[in-house]
Amino acid sequence: AGARRQTSTPVAPIVMSRASTSHEATFTLENEDHTLGNALRYVLNANPAVTLCGYSVPHPMERKVNVRVQTNPASGVTAQGVMRDALLDVISVCDHVHETFEKAEAAFEKGKK
Repeated sequence: AGARRQTSTPVAPIVMSRASTSHEATFTLENEDHTLGNALRYVLNANPAVTLCGYSVPHPMERKVNVRVQTNPASGVTAQGVMRDALLDVISVCDHVHETFEKAEAAFEKGKK
């Protein structure tokens, strides 16, 4: 695996709703849209400990995504834990896509010569 790319874009914090509990939480992701919301929803719903997951964009003019997660209390996994794991999984997928693209681009450029 390649080295993690550094970006100059500031990273907005992920805010967990005050009404959240250990097994159900709503996370607000600032400066994000459907792209990350849908990717997180897909990864979270693939986790067997997750009983409910969905996301919403409050208004098309707001760059904000709310992600709702509920986990099975019997699983021993928290909503915050599955969200962290899902974010790391999305990062891994993005890194893999980037590396695959760079290899394909290099092979294409080499074939042109």
